[in-house]
Amino acid sequence: MEHVTAINLTAVTSKNRLNQPEIDEQCDVPAVSRLHCESESFKMDLILDINSWVFPMELADKFRLVLATTLREDGCADAGEWAPQDVGIPSRADSFEYVMYGKVYRIEGDEGSSEPSSRLSAYASYGGLLMRLQGDANNLHGFEVDQHIYLLIKKLAF
Repeated sequence: MEHVTAINLTAVTSKNRLNQPEIDEQCDVPAVSRLHCESESFKMDLILDINSWVFPMELADKFRLVLATTLREDGCADAGEWAPQDVGIPSRADSFEYVMYGKVYRIEGDEGSSEPSSRLSAYASYGGLLMRLQGDANNLHGFEVDQHIYLLIKKLAF
């Protein structure tokens, strides 16, 4: 079953995950930044690690984030890997600048409340780059543990 979540976000803070204020040009470790972002309309919060050499982000950058179970625009499932026969087939990735493929590894409810959880947190790993998306349970209802998902980002002009 196809699941797509789209959110417009703003980077409110950004710090180098390795706490290095500068990038050592001789270091083999890629530059990884941890973004703390707020949604403009869904009251959602995002913490996301990105490769800042591949996709640099600045404080206050606005971007569109899409989480999808398939890259195919027709909604059909894909194999989760590049396939030569898919060349030429329209892809959601075609209109985005940064794409990662990962897996949901944890979903948590709001334990501080005695009533049924109204907020959820979905955690995913993209090859070690981590994401936590937190928000209203209605907006995160399609996520499942061990589900493979694509993360697609495109910067927005404002």
